[in-house]
Amino acid sequence: MSARTFGRLSGKLVMRRDRAPAKFRGRRFALVAASVTVLVAAGCGGSDDDGSSGGTTTLTFVNAQDPGTFDKVIASFEAANPTIKIKQQAVPFDDLNTTVQSRLGSKDPSIDLYDVDEPRLAAFAARGFLEPLDDLRQQAEGKIDPNALKITTYNDKQYAMPRWTSSQLLYFNKDLLAKAKVPAPSSDPASPMTWEDVTAAAKKAQAAGAKNGLIWDQVDRYYQLQPLAESAGGGPGLKGDKLLEADVTNAGWTRAFTWYHSVFQEGVAPRGINPEQTPSLFANGETAFFAGGPWNSAAFDKDKTVDYGVAPAPAFAGGRPATSTDSWSTGISPFSKHKDAAKKFISYMTIDPTGATETTSNNIPVQKDAFRTYLDTLSAKGERYKQMADIIEYALANTSVSRPVTVGYVDVESTMNKAFADIRNGTAAPDRLAQANDEINRALEKYSR
Repeated sequence: MSARTFGRLSGKLVMRRDRAPAKFRGRRFALVAASVTVLVAAGCGGSDDDGSSGGTTTLTFVNAQDPGTFDKVIASFEAANPTIKIKQQAVPFDDLNTTVQSRLGSKDPSIDLYDVDEPRLAAFAARGFLEPLDDLRQQAEGKIDPNALKITTYNDKQYAMPRWTSSQLLYFNKDLLAKAKVPAPSSDPASPMTWEDVTAAAKKAQAAGAKNGLIWDQVDRYYQLQPLAESAGGGPGLKGDKLLEADVTNAGWTRAFTWYHSVFQEGVAPRGINPEQTPSLFANGETAFFAGGPWNSAAFDKDKTVDYGVAPAPAFAGGRPATSTDSWSTGISPFSKHKDAAKKFISYMTIDPTGATETTSNNIPVQKDAFRTYLDTLSAKGERYKQMADIIEYALANTSVSRPVTVGYVDVESTMNKAFADIRNGTAAPDRLAQANDEINRALEKYSR
């Protein structure tokens, strides 16, 4: 999404970078609460109940968010719309897409609304699993970042309404850098460190006692690592009119992941860990630099072990700053019997400024008034959070890069995530990227027939 447009919508023109979503995707490890109905079987929707009773319509909202994320917006909506009730069904993030595909593949009418991970929207739309929402798009014009709307379209139709976006920061351990006599990075959004300088500083911190020099929040995941290649001039890894041809062997991808390989090979970053473990490596005070999203700050603050600062996400020397972006949106099943009621709820949670603010949780909203409220609330928490807000606003306006919108995205992501892991664990980047390039092209052939 273009941060420049977002900056204009937020009330002032910002000449900076974009903050990139959630699609983050911000880390969403959905925990299933006892108060939420859990999907435990693919046949969950086989009932004859159409969700209506005594003049009240009940909408089933399938999502993969933390318990409590939507409680406030649902309570507010139901109070204003007493004939519509929202029933949540929570599934773990890793099971969401297969659950939705299984149920909608059988035209199960029991799902009314569901979470749509934005890079997967094209695949769902192409399979007929999303109701077009062009009427809601008209309502959203001028109220939601136009690039957030664009990323949720396919073949010029609006197929979901965006809720959130995401961005990336560089967290640093003040004590470890001071001990190594390494100057703290600037918090100026327009003055990011280079990855090369981060590497050198991380090595100095290790020499002075830090266990780890650098780690990523979502290690080995396309969401967070695509910007490495983008910063080095490699693009998203796909080319062609429909982005159905692999392009992960160009000079930019090779440079970025030869460096990625080296930081693990040289012990700057630790091997043998998964994304669920990485935040604790910084929160416990053992790591000098942590590349992650704004959502990580809550866990670091709760732990209270590490005194940290924030800086803009790094870029390669001579390259352009690039940050992950996009996040979650909400779609409507074409098999729902309550589409009008579902649209009413989506309109409230994404277009209405009050509803969008209530839906925010710890995420960055794309509704322009809710976005301004988010930044103001963040800034009011203190100087460190004021710096974070400035970095986020700058990044969203200048540097965020969306994941490619293509029906083959899932094939690309799964292939590259395995390649990233292999490169991190010792395989030479040029060889593994060449293998991934071939694998992607074979996987994408089915979409060109």
